[in-house]
Amino acid sequence: MKKILLAAFAVVMCVGGAFAQLSMGPKVGLNVSSVTGDGTNYRAGVNVGIFGNYRINNLFAIQPEFLYSMQGTAFDDVTIARKTLKSSYTSHYLNIPVLLKVYPWRGLNVQVGPQFGFCVDDEYKLKVGDEEISSNDLKQYGYDSKANVFDFAIALGLGYEFDFGMTIDARYNFGLTNIYENEDGKNTMFMLSLGYKFDF
Repeated sequence: MKKILLAAFAVVMCVGGAFAQLSMGPKVGLNVSSVTGDGTNYRAGVNVGIFGNYRINNLFAIQPEFLYSMQGTAFDDVTIARKTLKSSYTSHYLNIPVLLKVYPWRGLNVQVGPQFGFCVDDEYKLKVGDEEISSNDLKQYGYDSKANVFDFAIALGLGYEFDFGMTIDARYNFGLTNIYENEDGKNTMFMLSLGYKFDF
């Protein structure tokens, strides 16, 4: 039995090794993000970065990415003393998703995997009439509330890789960690990205 298993493993490795192909390239796209919780709405942002694709065989590939991602949320307007308060939250992340891609047909692929995010900056903005104040403005008074540096999410997506190199991905990321300590709010985001891969 051991010999049969070893022989089967050797065949799989040989087939995978004969097919295995490495490609890399840039990608850019649009984010529509929000934060879980009442009174939050979606807002637009961008994502840009690079990806590597290791195609193991006809069915599977591993794709790590390194992305800058502009995220955040807009909050419901609030009226107080006949004045409308508008507020929003913007965050900037370096995200590293590591995706398993399954190819059921040609370049069509289903994507799933963890995403490791690192917040490099974030800012609240509050606008009352023509006046606007941000959390960065309050730093001079000793107020400096920062988001947790680390953010963990699960990425689910669908994509297609064209024969001439262009790629298109539609993905949903849902965060599993709170943005701030002791506050219940997690990142959620839809992504639509275009890329171009170069084979090596």
